[in-house]
Amino acid sequence: MRLALLLVVLSACHLRAGLDATSRANGPLHDAMSQATTSRTNGVINLPPENGRNYSLEAGFGNKTFTFNSVLAVHDATSTSFTPGSGMLAGTLGVNLRWAMFKWHNLSPSLAAGPVRMMILDRASGDRAWGNGLKFGAGAQYQLGPIALYADLYREIAAFDAGTTTLDGLTVGIALQPK
Repeated sequence: MRLALLLVVLSACHLRAGLDATSRANGPLHDAMSQATTSRTNGVINLPPENGRNYSLEAGFGNKTFTFNSVLAVHDATSTSFTPGSGMLAGTLGVNLRWAMFKWHNLSPSLAAGPVRMMILDRASGDRAWGNGLKFGAGAQYQLGPIALYADLYREIAAFDAGTTTLDGLTVGIALQPK
């Protein structure tokens, strides 16, 4: 009985991992990520990161038509984003409901939307700015057994005290999910 229950739960789990092929930010996120910063420890001026990427991870459960997912994303991340020093780091945590409208020859378009919470962290001072918002998008995936390749166009809107940030992008990635 426990094994059967475990198989049912695992067969309903979904995992999607992707990176943005292209993205654009406006508002406080863009302003914070494009500024040069000065290190508190040695006074060195650090230029803003170039060629940063957005990475996202979705994990949830559901069936082949509807899934409820938790979403984690980091924005404009580079190889130095997670090392001690100065600069900014931005991330999003949220949930979404994804609807795969229909399936035609293993190709399936989908819509997704849900609330998010975005944080912009000043790595030098530890100051954080929090914003509440909404992320929504449309995409398509091609199913190959339990693995799918996908592409999603999305828009994320988060309201901060300093103004509203919009983040638009195209995420491509791989998904593990039932047929």
